[in-house]
This record gives sequence, C-alpha cells and structure tokens, in this order.
Amino acid sequence: MTPAANRIIKRVIDVVVSLALLVVVLPVLGIVALISLMMQGRPVFYTSKRHVGKDRVVTIYKFRSMAKDAASGAYRLRERYMDKGYLGIPMDCEVYTPLGRLLERTQLVELPQIFNVLLDGMSWVGNRALPAENVEMLKQFPGWEERFDSPCGLTGISQVVGKFNLNAEQRIEVERLYSAVYQRGYVLKCDLLIVLATIRLILWDRSMPYEEGIALLESCLPARERRPEGSSR
Repeated sequence: MTPAANRIIKRVIDVVVSLALLVVVLPVLGIVALISLMMQGRPVFYTSKRHVGKDRVVTIYKFRSMAKDAASGAYRLRERYMDKGYLGIPMDCEVYTPLGRLLERTQLVELPQIFNVLLDGMSWVGNRALPAENVEMLKQFPGWEERFDSPCGLTGISQVVGKFNLNAEQRIEVERLYSAVYQRGYVLKCDLLIVLATIRLILWDRSMPYEEGIALLESCLPARERRPEGSSR
C-alpha cells in the first residue's frame, strides 16, 4: 500500500471511529462533566487556541485538569517547566486538581477533542497541537516546521515515550520522524503501534524508552530512510 493510500485510510478511520464512538463518548462526556462540576466547579472545559499546522490555528477542547487560576503568575508554570518551547508540567505539581490528575493519567482529559477530529481535521494519533508562544520558541530548531507535516492528534509518540523523559531536542526529533512516517512511510502500522503503547501507558503506567520510540518510528519508514544499525540520529 502506498503512503498516499495510508494517509487517505488514516483519515477515513479517524472519521469512522469518531462517529462510531460518539454513541459511547457522549454519555461518558456527560458523566465526567457532571463529576467535574460537582468536584471542582466551573469551568468544566478548558479551551485553548492551538497550532495544528505551521500557520493553522484551531480551538482545542479538553476537560479542565488544573486549578482555575493556573494561568496566573501564582504557580510560575512557564518559569518552572518551559523547556525550549515545550511546557511539561509534572503530575505531582500542585496546579493539578485531584480529579484532574485522574483525568490526565487515564487520558480522559483529551476526550472532548473527538470534535476536533471530526470538525478540524485532527487525528486520534499525531503530534501535539501547540500554543502560539510554544511554536515561536521551537523556531530555534532547524526543520522545526516538519513536525506539522502530519495531522495533530490526541495521543502520539511523544506521549507514549513520555514528555518528562524527553528533552526538547529529542521531542522535536520524534515528532519530525512521525511526520516523515506520515508523508513517506506506513502510518497505519505506526498508529496501531502507538495506540497499543498508549493502552500500555494507561493500564500499567509504562512509558516507552526514547530509543525504542525511535526504533518504532523507523520500522515504519521505507528501508532506504532508516538509519544504519548502530548509528544515531
């Protein structure tokens, strides 16, 4: 199957799976929203303008997992956790609510983005959508825009490797490599492996080592684009 056919089928799967899951997801959204309202009040949802392409911005929807004043200077999140364009806030940070930690660990926090998949061309699997200020910081890396050569998604290689196990250089490397798979490789195989790794992460809290993530991605590239055995990127 050609890379172009892989890309078409990937989008068809995204739409079909999203429509099929709506019957299940809508009641779950309602239940989680009600629990959130009872436990931590309004707002239930968190919205943010995010780049899903180099020059394309959409509104992302998530369940709120942090304190209402998380964006204020009280927690100094950017000062403490921003690393060259990536904001990685550890789960033990006081900014998370107790319910928010549960939603983050189970990935339920991402569930409202099913509507972004249907309406905004996002995918179930792909690189993270990023705020504009993060994108500006990424411009220090050569080829940074290549991470946007594939649809942004709800889960992806940087999530299953673990954003706290990656420095900024490693994170943009795996994201660029995923986009290369999307453009020229076997993205359906890659997505299936990432979904299985996501399930492992949710159920057993087992992230994937960086080198294993690189190997996964390269196994989905054409043989001519894989690095020689024993070499490093």
